[in-house]
Amino acid sequence: MREVLKQKIHDTLQTGYFSDIKDFVDVSDGAADFIHVVVVSRKFNGYTMKGRGDIIWEELLKHLSDEEWGHVSLLIGATPEDVQIW
Repeated sequence: MREVLKQKIHDTLQTGYFSDIKDFVDVSDGAADFIHVVVVSRKFNGYTMKGRGDIIWEELLKHLSDEEWGHVSLLIGATPEDVQIW
């Protein structure tokens, strides 16, 4: 069930709002039965961390049931500049 949900979350974001070839979506295991979601996109330019999270939640809430999105415990939205590798 967890792997199916992780794939659904990934596909929902990657084929929806974050479908640009340069957008990056990572869905991974969190503690217990929770899931972590990280999205890197230039679409976050100009948004606060809260605003970025709101964009991701809005997309997930369109496609996931209450039970499904209740398994997401961490959302991070970042721009490519936020995650530059030194």
